[in-house]
Amino acid sequence: MLPFLPCLLPLALVLASFPVLSLAGQVEGAREATRVLEEEVKLSARPQLYLVLDLTERVIVIKGRGIELYRLQVADWHAFDERPLDKAFTLRARPTIIRPRVVPGRDPTLDPIELRHMPVDYDLLFDPGLTVMVTPPPSERPWLWLKTLLRGWWERSRAWGGAPSSTESQAGAAYLRLVLSQEAAQSLAWSVTDGMPLVIKRADKPLPFAGP
Repeated sequence: MLPFLPCLLPLALVLASFPVLSLAGQVEGAREATRVLEEEVKLSARPQLYLVLDLTERVIVIKGRGIELYRLQVADWHAFDERPLDKAFTLRARPTIIRPRVVPGRDPTLDPIELRHMPVDYDLLFDPGLTVMVTPPPSERPWLWLKTLLRGWWERSRAWGGAPSSTESQAGAAYLRLVLSQEAAQSLAWSVTDGMPLVIKRADKPLPFAGP
């Protein structure tokens, strides 16, 4: 039995630290919830609609005056670093819309822009320094999903190397990749407006060996 003691000791130390880690996670979660609530109180005092992205619950909520108006499910997400996400952001510009082709001699008002004209793969640029890359899941559009994944890796490697970003984001900006279904992506593109605020609730940190 004695030869196995050096192997069992690190495991025993990890198991003994679980209650401490759990308490620390609860405290950090409470701080994060308080931070988001404080940001929401400021935004709810304005008439403008705003977005709340909850990375733990994987949901995007569109709110006005603190009241939930609509929610979109997030299939998956990845943040290269969650630390820069602890502030309120402002949307710089809406994504490009695929407008209906104008038919000569036809009144363009007869072909209004609809939800189906919204893009499913696009970037949302926020100030200060946040790029949200929206992409469909691999089950729907595998090529678009792979393209966004590779571009995210490329942006991260450029940031680590000190090279300027290929996007319009500022140096040291944060990158967040959201995987949304086609309907959710188009609904988000339809709903956002220039200058729309965004608050992000960062994800709870799992315990070691807690599994996926």
